[in-house]
Amino acid sequence: MKRLALLLVATCACSPTLDPKNYASDCDADSQCVVVVVGDICSCTCQLAAINDRDYDKYTNDIIQTGGCRNPPICDCGAGIGAKCGMDRCTTYVLPADAGE
Repeated sequence: MKRLALLLVATCACSPTLDPKNYASDCDADSQCVVVVVGDICSCTCQLAAINDRDYDKYTNDIIQTGGCRNPPICDCGAGIGAKCGMDRCTTYVLPADAGE
């Protein structure tokens, strides 16, 4: 998750909208899934989705392609949210309260 937060601060663009449907979400194991910010990535609305890790590079390239924010926000998106494989699809879920301990 730290990787995602740093990426958004460094390369966030002016009102780009990322659609989770543009990225693979099929999976066979939890380890294939990663949480990403979608929707308007330069607002702090923190819309989250889970995608297959094999499309994470495509996701980061899409962010880079959009340019940079005039005033990049510093958002705490994804805290307490994990990604897992359920019924062959990556999904987000709320981490148990003791998961970080």
